[in-house]
Amino acid sequence: MSESERILVLGLGNPILSDDGVGIYITQAASFLFSHSQVTYQESSLAGFGFLDTISGFDRIIIADSINWQKNPPGTVIVLKTEDLKGQPYLRNFHNLSLAGTLTLADQMGVPRPKEIVIFAVEVKDCSTFSERCTPEVERAIPEVAQMIVEQLESWLGVEKGASVVEEVQHD
Repeated sequence: MSESERILVLGLGNPILSDDGVGIYITQAASFLFSHSQVTYQESSLAGFGFLDTISGFDRIIIADSINWQKNPPGTVIVLKTEDLKGQPYLRNFHNLSLAGTLTLADQMGVPRPKEIVIFAVEVKDCSTFSERCTPEVERAIPEVAQMIVEQLESWLGVEKGASVVEEVQHD
């Protein structure tokens, strides 16, 4: 990967709807574990065209989000590439336009998008209760997924494992 390429780690969800906020909490945890000049961490609840604006200008993206496929127990971690989403239910954050649909539309419109997107999704239990905490099953997945994101970043950047670990980070 060249030094000019930019990576976005994007946490999606709504942090006041219990498990729906898991993507945001994962991104926050990953940002405490790893820092690099080519990596940007961001949180969003945008979907559709707003999502396209968010990812514009990045070469690679990691998305952390909740998923409600109801195929696995809550807290199960699922790693997906965009091609895995064809014919699948949408990620919880994309209420009316699926992630695959949004990216297909971007391609049809000639909107530039990242060459590689990896999605770390956590199967949810409750995305309708007003709460700033995830259910215990989903909460337990947060550190595991944050570490998986760090490992993906290290792989893309070609850095040694643990080479860019953040000693102390101030978050507002």
